[in-house]
Amino acid sequence: MEEEQKNIQPEEENLPKTPAAELPDDVEEVATKEDVEAFMRERRKARAEKKTVVEKENPEVEEYLSEEDKIDPYLDPDPEIPWVKYEEPAFLSRGCRRCPKCYVPVSQIERQSCSKVTSTNWLSGIRQPTMRPFDCVEVRFKNNHKDFYRLPDGLDVTEGDIVAVEGQPGHDVGIVCLTGELCRLQMRKHRINPESDTIKKVFRRAKDTDIERWDASIREEHSALIRTRKIVADLGLDMKVNDVEFQGDHSKAIFYYTADERVDFRVLIKVLAEEFRVRIEMRQIGVRQEAGKVGGLGTCGRELCCSTWLTTFRSVTTSSAKTQQIMPNPQKLAGQCGKLKCCLNFEYEVYADALKQFPPAGQAIRFQKGLAMYKKTDVLRGIMWYAYEGENDLIALKADDVKQIIEMNRQQQYPEKMEDYQVELMSTSALASESTDEEVEREIRRLTEGGNGVVGQDEPRPENNERRRNNRERSERNERGNRNRGERPQQNRGNQQEHTERPQQQERPQQQERQQQRNNKPRRDGDTPRRSGGNRDRRN
Repeated sequence: MEEEQKNIQPEEENLPKTPAAELPDDVEEVATKEDVEAFMRERRKARAEKKTVVEKENPEVEEYLSEEDKIDPYLDPDPEIPWVKYEEPAFLSRGCRRCPKCYVPVSQIERQSCSKVTSTNWLSGIRQPTMRPFDCVEVRFKNNHKDFYRLPDGLDVTEGDIVAVEGQPGHDVGIVCLTGELCRLQMRKHRINPESDTIKKVFRRAKDTDIERWDASIREEHSALIRTRKIVADLGLDMKVNDVEFQGDHSKAIFYYTADERVDFRVLIKVLAEEFRVRIEMRQIGVRQEAGKVGGLGTCGRELCCSTWLTTFRSVTTSSAKTQQIMPNPQKLAGQCGKLKCCLNFEYEVYADALKQFPPAGQAIRFQKGLAMYKKTDVLRGIMWYAYEGENDLIALKADDVKQIIEMNRQQQYPEKMEDYQVELMSTSALASESTDEEVEREIRRLTEGGNGVVGQDEPRPENNERRRNNRERSERNERGNRNRGERPQQNRGNQQEHTERPQQQERPQQQERQQQRNNKPRRDGDTPRRSGGNRDRRN
């Protein structure tokens, strides 16, 4: 015990002490770099010895010196503070934020905020006409993987329940996303017969053991994806592994991949089976399905449609872009998948209907000034741009005017020039000048003038027009009278101060000449002094 107390003593007693009297006079009392390093070595050595003594006497005692205790806050450098790494929740791809509990349904808000390709049961709360409920449900798995299953007799489930369903082999675990008549409509959409014997079955609601095994399988998927990509690179296969999905009981794994050509992955399956000890299934998907599984942001700034709500893919052609007058730029027309954007089909019908009111595109029109060539069209505003042959100046014309000119050309009639039909479009600079504060104040003053207090009337009343006209004439008369009297026109009495000083009256040219003649005229003795400009002449 005495030896232990000697080893475990305050650190201040182990510090090297140098009396100030022993230092030479020409040496400053400042420690050098070598002294600091020697002191740190001795201190670490003392701590190591103290730790060794405690471990020898008490081997079962845990290490009492933490990493923070090993750092000297005064001598050791500051430790690097690690960045907090964002880890995506493992269950986010399943439609919930965290591992669900047994027999507790996942809330609708959680499923809609985390789920890809979520479904909304718009028939919920509506009493169905049939007494016998529909016995099939739609179950959701990872990302956009969904399937239909038949309920056994006596089992009633709701949306958000965790259920164990039939797998090949074993069983799988998923979340119920659709029930009732809406599930029947969904099966009809996918052309699945509800009376078919090939529909798989729902076994039961998931138990604690099912959820625990399901949780372990989900947490292994990311590492399995990274390992699989390394194996594919080592084997030299021309394919891209996009996603890995383990079955709920960890008996099978589905590997989704994309490839341009046919791939011989027989060796790959053997290697993966030895690596993960599960049954391997390879599924090839297209680039559009890949974008839906991986997800991302589009050029519009929102999440991809194929990963949020779009479930059916329609073929997109370049004619859709031409109909909407979009320039054939591959960088703007291509999406995350490298194919034409699916949103090109969203407004195609609107543009197609609007173009029915337009004349044939590309047709030239003739004027007396020259031949005008077609350049481009603004479908929504109903404007077409033309330019004279050999010139680059574009002139905007209405579609109706273009149709009229084409009909005149058919009758061998040619208008004088295209400028007579030109549409004046407001440019950006004109918009900026129109929105100045002065213009806004003048417009508000014009609308509120008349005392009715209503702003924005399209057609003012007649009495307001007469009152406005009378006020304008009264102000002109006052201004004319002030000008004759040599006064400044009356200012607005809003927040301005009234001027008390009046400007000096200006004399007319004739009056100035007469006054100058009077001043230059010689005066006689006894004449009374005359006024000049309001001042009296004084004699000495």
